[in-house]
Amino acid sequence: MTTFPSNVRAIILAALLAALPQTARPALASQVPAGATRSPSSSTPQDLESEPDRPAPVRLGGVPVIWVATAAGPYSTEFRADRIGQRLRAIVRDRSIVDPTVVVTETDGSSELHVGPRLLMVVTQQDARSLGAARATIAQYYARELESAIRGERLRYAPATLIRSSIYAVLATFIFAAAVWVILLLMRWIRRIVERRRADNAGSLHLLEAEILSPGLLSRAVDQGIRAIRVVLLIVAFDIYLLYVLGLFPWTRAVSGQLLDYVLTPLRVAAIAFVDYLPNLLFLIVIATIIYSGIRIVGLVFERIHQGRVTFARFPPEWADPTNKIVRALLIAFGLVVAFPYLPASQSPAFAGVSVFMGVLFSLSSSSALSNMVAGIVLTYTSAFRVGDRVRLGDAFGDITETSLLATHLRTIKNEDITIPNSLVLGGSVLNYSRGASTLGLILHTSITIGYDAPWRKIHELLIEAALATPGVLREPPPFVWQTALNDFYVTYEINAYTRTPRDMIDTYAALHARIQDAFYAAGVEIMSPHYTSLRDGNTMAIPEAFRPADYRPQAFRVEDASALREPSRDSVIARSG
Repeated sequence: MTTFPSNVRAIILAALLAALPQTARPALASQVPAGATRSPSSSTPQDLESEPDRPAPVRLGGVPVIWVATAAGPYSTEFRADRIGQRLRAIVRDRSIVDPTVVVTETDGSSELHVGPRLLMVVTQQDARSLGAARATIAQYYARELESAIRGERLRYAPATLIRSSIYAVLATFIFAAAVWVILLLMRWIRRIVERRRADNAGSLHLLEAEILSPGLLSRAVDQGIRAIRVVLLIVAFDIYLLYVLGLFPWTRAVSGQLLDYVLTPLRVAAIAFVDYLPNLLFLIVIATIIYSGIRIVGLVFERIHQGRVTFARFPPEWADPTNKIVRALLIAFGLVVAFPYLPASQSPAFAGVSVFMGVLFSLSSSSALSNMVAGIVLTYTSAFRVGDRVRLGDAFGDITETSLLATHLRTIKNEDITIPNSLVLGGSVLNYSRGASTLGLILHTSITIGYDAPWRKIHELLIEAALATPGVLREPPPFVWQTALNDFYVTYEINAYTRTPRDMIDTYAALHARIQDAFYAAGVEIMSPHYTSLRDGNTMAIPEAFRPADYRPQAFRVEDASALREPSRDSVIARSG
């Protein structure tokens, strides 16, 4: 086979390298000798980028052997490279061809490359013009590279090579198993060290006296990190093992190359994208750090206000928690607005379309939620109630257990949890029993009706006495009685008593009613509304027998002849005497 100087080969390879796209140049650049220069007559990358066809590789066993730089008539570079690769593989499998020497035959206007009787490829004058070198020189270079590839591929099918590859594969399998064992052993060792350090320094991660990570969360984060590292190491070891073993045998060598390309291409693309995105990423990190620090500082300030360490004249402590949530939401929204232009693909039409869609979806589905949020803010800053207050919200009566921007949670005296949307709470009346109980005292009141035959001063004394004997009722201010109505048959008396424990008001009412009954029974006063007209003949007093006097006798009606009580007339006396 004809040889040619190394500088000619350097010129051809340099021209091919300039003609190749960015992703294909590294494979060919490794063939250019150090110090080689391009031919002055070769085409520039700018000129070749205007060509419709891009250089295509001729592959054998998954590895590029040569590059086809130009099309030939109606045949594109990809088509020519594929046909040459098919012929190359057929020659490798054809054992009738003993000598794989590639012979260059010059014809009119082209150079043909043959292996025995088989045509391998044709180098045209257009190939020479595109690469900026003589056609014969290019043909000799292609012949040399193709012959070397054929001999190397045939050598891989030799029995000695296959046996050696099998031995290497078995050794690689043992090494892979040992590597897996070492990785698992190393991860267990690291976990024991981490657990020992964690036991010695049991605590949470703090920043500015605020807990960022609790011990349990920190432990789970470390365990998940160790598991992730173990999985990554096992995947890398398996990938290296698979690439090596598949590359040992000619039947799977192409698969090995494809697998390597599948692994390296995403990594290369990701690395390039990461480097290009690094300035924006640094800006996002700075924005996130500032917003996070602001949230933590604001949270600490409001926590001090909630604890009473910091006080303001017109800012009660119960406003601290909801105000902290509102300020935190505003800070996060501000950070998102500032960081949005620097997010990945933020300027793409797809990202803009998704943003518009999410905005429309949110606006259509969150009208009630927004009204509840506004109502929650109004309820918070009007101080209608706070957590722990005994309230009545419409038909619901109980204690406030939780408040949020969307709903108010209330627990009844029957331990029933009720969730009421804030818009409904704001639209109705709120009856708060706890707001003034600690200062003015909550007035508990109940009414009884007594007949006009009982002296009203006595009734007042009995009601006040019963109230003072009731647990939870204050002596100061003292209880008082109102006569709220003078009805047809009875008088309505209302006892009013002060308490500072509104959460026990139901128990206090029950005890007050019991004390009223005891006081009236002991005084012999009937708690009765005499709303009747029938006669009582021999009826017993309507109080328990234990409270009646020992010599108590029920009074009975005396029935007499009414005519006997009248004075007889004179005529009747004369008549009876006669």
